This record gives sequence, C-alpha cells and structure tokens, in this order.
Amino acid sequence: MTTVTTDGARSPDVAHKGGVAFGFCVSHAPQIFTQPKEEDPAELARMHEGYRTVARRASEQKVDALIIVALDHLHNHFLNLVPQFTLFTGNPVVAQFNRRRVELKGSPDLANSLMDGLLERGFDPAFSQNEVLDHSFLVPLHFMVEEGLDAPVLPIVVNGYVPPQPSIRRCHDLGRAIASWAETTGITVGIVSTGGMSHFPGTHRFDEPDVEADHRVLGWLERGDTEKLVSMSAAELDAIGMVELRTWAIALGARGDHVQVERHSYWDSGHCGYAVIEF
Repeated sequence: MTTVTTDGARSPDVAHKGGVAFGFCVSHAPQIFTQPKEEDPAELARMHEGYRTVARRASEQKVDALIIVALDHLHNHFLNLVPQFTLFTGNPVVAQFNRRRVELKGSPDLANSLMDGLLERGFDPAFSQNEVLDHSFLVPLHFMVEEGLDAPVLPIVVNGYVPPQPSIRRCHDLGRAIASWAETTGITVGIVSTGGMSHFPGTHRFDEPDVEADHRVLGWLERGDTEKLVSMSAAELDAIGMVELRTWAIALGARGDHVQVERHSYWDSGHCGYAVIEF
C-alpha cells in the first residue's frame, strides 16, 4: 500500500466573481463510504476530509452553485437510452446508495442557463428532472452535506461505461464550455468530478489496480501537462482501469490549462487508487 499526502492548505480567491472558482477531482469507490474492515481508517479519513474541503471551498468562495460531475453505473441509463452527457435540471437533487440517501437544493434556473450555454457552444447534452443519482454522487455528497454544503448543486452525468463513450478530449472541451458559460453570465461556480483512479471492477484484475499509471497521471497533472491525459484513447484508458477519468477531464478543462494542482492524498487500497486533488 502507498500513501502520499499534503496539508491541502490554500488561500481562498475571494475576489473571484464569474467563472469557475475552484476544482476538485476525487474518487468515489463504495468502500470509501461503507468502510469495510479491510480498508485503512486513516486513509478513509483523508478521503472524507477531501470531500469536506469541497464544501468549505464553496462557502469561502460564496459560489452560486456547485457543479458535480460523476457517472451512472447502469442505474438510470441502461441500454434503452445512454446519453453521452446528461444535465440534471430538477429540484431537489437526490442521491442514494443502499439505504443512505442525501437530498440537496437544485437550481432549475441555473441548470437551464447552463443547458442553453452548452447548446450555444456546440454541445447537445440530454437533461433529466427525474433521476436518483447513484453512489458516484452519494459518496462525496454525503460528507459535503455533513460539512454544511449549502450551495445549489448542478449534477452532470457522464457516460463512462457503455461504448461508444465520449472521448476524454471531448470531456475536456465540455469543461472549457462550462467555464465560458460561467464567465459570460457572471455566475461563480465550483466544480468537483468523481471517478477512479485505476480499478477493474467485476474482472480478474479487481485486486490489481495499475498504481504505476495512477502516479504517472498524477505527475502529469502536478506538472501542468493535462494534454497527456486528454490525448489518451478510449482503449488506453480502459487498459489502465481509468475509464472514469473522463469526469476528471471536465473539471480540468473548466479550470483551464494554467492552474496549480495540489495532491491532497493518494492511496493504493489494493483494489482502486483513491485520490483527492485540488486546483
């Protein structure tokens, strides 16, 4: 098992108004929430603290909304209909995992404004007003709610599992479009994307995450070389167990190419690389 941490200290950008004020990329493995005995409590606590930091940043920056980008594990979108990107435009926002449920404020007005903004910028997202979001949303949101998250939440669901998935570059470009919308409208948002890192659920490689690839990707991001990530093909992402990093690309694109990435924590859990980065 490997551990990398920082103190995660940052100065709030209190002068920021209009645009994407902060970004996070985090993991969402169910074990982070259910905390089985095989997991290291100290490492789980670091993950939980990362989620809580998102809520604190939202309060510090006084954002108008928090955009949360995650996946649907064939929970809402099955083979009958699988949009590449889905924007939830309803209210409230509900996420559920097993018997645990969280309910947060949505903002149909802001969600519809974002929908219009994406259409104007060459994207054609689906929308839904009737979804119960899965664990990829619930796991981080549970701890954000505990920390007092009060900003409205705008969920974006990315198709990460049913081919053909959007390219990771297309996801990065969607992030750029989100930033352009926020800057143009004068709306201040934070963005958090959940997924990965390396893992192979339901396969013989379940207990063989590609830890070397995790560190390679994190190194790229810490050096500001996002291009290496967004240049990867679908086959390359699949080979290292990182199909979910399509969500990360959206947050990275939304914050631009010249931001400082901090690695709050990384842990090889033995079945998935758990990470929290802020930028």
